[in-house]
Amino acid sequence: MSSVAAFSKASPFDALQRWLPKLVLAPSMFIVLVGFYGYILWTFVLSFTNSTFLPTYKWVGLAQYARLFDNDRWWVASKNLAVFGGMFIAITLVIGVTLAVFLDQRIRREGFIRTIYLYPMALSMIVTGTAWKWLLNPGMG
Repeated sequence: MSSVAAFSKASPFDALQRWLPKLVLAPSMFIVLVGFYGYILWTFVLSFTNSTFLPTYKWVGLAQYARLFDNDRWWVASKNLAVFGGMFIAITLVIGVTLAVFLDQRIRREGFIRTIYLYPMALSMIVTGTAWKWLLNPGMG
């Protein structure tokens, strides 16, 4: 059995199919690169200048970080962030695992618990759909 397709030339349509997704995604990728990563890089560079409120480009190196780490309020804020962040993660983990265990087992009021658990997700989709229906209504929107 010989394959004729193996020796045929690729058509321009095949090249278009191969490059079209890249061309369609290119503007979005550019916006993400500039709008997200570009500003992260700019903020990082700006942190080595003596800027306070408005950007000034006088290079001071690590002096801003030395001043930051010498400030007692920074350490209090960092400690508070670690404590409250850790507590939030632990509490939400416990609540999430507990709800998952309850939803997985046959318990009394299982339907009620499932309704309470799934209701916000369903309501959000209903509200979003209704809002878009109003916005796209030619008579009102």
